[in-house]
Amino acid sequence: MRLATKIILLCILYSSVAASDEYHYKNLLVGTKAIGLGGAFTAISDDLSAVFFNPAGLTNTVNSNSASISTFAWEKTTFYDAFSDGSDFARSSFSIVPSFLGVGNKKGDWHWSIGFGVSDLSTERNYSEVVHPIIGDENNTIGEQTEFGNVDLDNSSLNLGFGAAHRINSNLSFGGSFIVKYKKFETIQGSGVSQIYFTPTDDIYSGFSALRRIKDETILITPTLGILYQTPALNIGLKIAKDFTIDRSFTAVHNIFVSSPTPLPPTSKPATVGTVEGTEAQESSANITLGLAKRRNNFEWSFDVDYFSEVTVEEHVINEFHPPITRDLERVVNYSLGLTFYKTDRKYFRFGIFTDNSNGKIDTTQPFQRVEDIDMLGLSVDYTSDSFGFPMSVGAYIKYGKGDVRLGDLRVVEKIVGLPLYPPRSEFDLSEASKSLFVVFLSANF
Repeated sequence: MRLATKIILLCILYSSVAASDEYHYKNLLVGTKAIGLGGAFTAISDDLSAVFFNPAGLTNTVNSNSASISTFAWEKTTFYDAFSDGSDFARSSFSIVPSFLGVGNKKGDWHWSIGFGVSDLSTERNYSEVVHPIIGDENNTIGEQTEFGNVDLDNSSLNLGFGAAHRINSNLSFGGSFIVKYKKFETIQGSGVSQIYFTPTDDIYSGFSALRRIKDETILITPTLGILYQTPALNIGLKIAKDFTIDRSFTAVHNIFVSSPTPLPPTSKPATVGTVEGTEAQESSANITLGLAKRRNNFEWSFDVDYFSEVTVEEHVINEFHPPITRDLERVVNYSLGLTFYKTDRKYFRFGIFTDNSNGKIDTTQPFQRVEDIDMLGLSVDYTSDSFGFPMSVGAYIKYGKGDVRLGDLRVVEKIVGLPLYPPRSEFDLSEASKSLFVVFLSANF
């Protein structure tokens, strides 16, 4: 029996499971009030995290010494029907993130802030396997097959922002910030099959194993402009920002080994080791955010619309056996709606509902594409009081969504080995997946 017709591998093989913020702009929210409001903060921006949301709001900051927040995040992604017997493959990660630290001050009508934000810092270690019998032509068991997959992931996204704002008059403020971002995505992942065929004399063993290590480091700068117009009737905030890549380093290493009891075709490669490297920068979207906010008696509502432009690139290929390291980005619009209930001026509840739509763009004409298209919906809540002599907040938010994942880049393995190892899937290797994120946070302003 030819190995090529009998081995069935995991659909996750060679899908370089991407950092969550590669496909979602609202990965982990930053800043106490912004988190509680689901990100609907552009027209408020009255704490030190304004350097990221709307630097013009720095003119409204009260706690100008420092701010801190700790975030406990748990994320889960499930690939449906990943194994050949229909079983799912679930990935999960847990992280403890010091999400935001800031310091600021003011002099006359000028206000400044330095903020450090962590939008991702996660570690993932997952392994899964399924064992099922191999059925022969006469519906009898002729062997046993074990399918396995593992994903190890270390991901980080760090942001250092320098911001300043000037109050033009009692209603109008302008601000700007300069943010330096460092992103690192590093993963070791693999999958394969181990088969045992029972015979009257000796058992026959065969199998397949593939492993890949990817490391992608990027440094970006993000100039940001902000405007805040405040009246008793309505607050209006506007932010314009754009990421520019100034340095990138991409490395991928693969190991593939095939064991077969029968001779393989002479054109095949049963053992392959390779390394590819690239520095091509990924172009980023431009971001425009419009925010509205209004307070009436004990209630304050806020609403944000986040627009991210479409990006079309000429995909940069560093090796014929590797997917492109640059990709198109879908145009994305996200919405956030927040509500604050002031029990007193120092004790209040915040609620938020928001979207976190994917920028993944599925292109079935690209043979080795790996892309995620999962739109998510989130809910947030927190409570703030000064019971300890300074403002302290505790809260949580949750996001969930279902969508499509295209793992067409698993065909890279077939091209390298020279055998049709994977069973064909309908819809150009599209499969269904779900993603969820649960975050608990505790913050304090001094």
